Amino acid sequence: MARRAATRANPAAHRLKTIRDHIRQESTQDIDGLLAGMTKDCSTIVMCAPRPYIGPKAVERRYREQWTGFPDFKVRIRRIIAMGPKYAVTENEWTGTHLGPFMGREPTGKRVRVRTAVIWEFRGDKLRGEYIYFDLATVLRQMGALPR
Repeated sequence: MARRAATRANPAAHRLKTIRDHIRQESTQDIDGLLAGMTKDCSTIVMCAPRPYIGPKAVERRYREQWTGFPDFKVRIRRIIAMGPKYAVTENEWTGTHLGPFMGREPTGKRVRVRTAVIWEFRGDKLRGEYIYFDLATVLRQMGALPR
């Protein structure tokens, strides 16, 4: 009951904590914790990916693909752009070393650093969805798959 009261008292702070927890779980490969913070009908839409990831099993697959390609994958919030009642927008940065297959590309061993824009959708206390925007050409260039 105290958690609900805190959520009602400062919903923006609670949403920011939810985002930070999610990012920590991404960065530590804690899939159980990550999915526990999401709704049963969660989704992750990576705008440059060929398909959306709808539902917990698909969202898990998306993260496992990311972690396979970049076993040292880390994310950090660079800045909070907007915070509303059901949505938040952040500029993030992810880093990792391309040590496994990723988006059809064999590992190159190269270090990648990419800025992203993320729209976070909330339903109640949980994340309903993530909409992730980044420049795939930048990732491919840093991986060594495109010329500089």
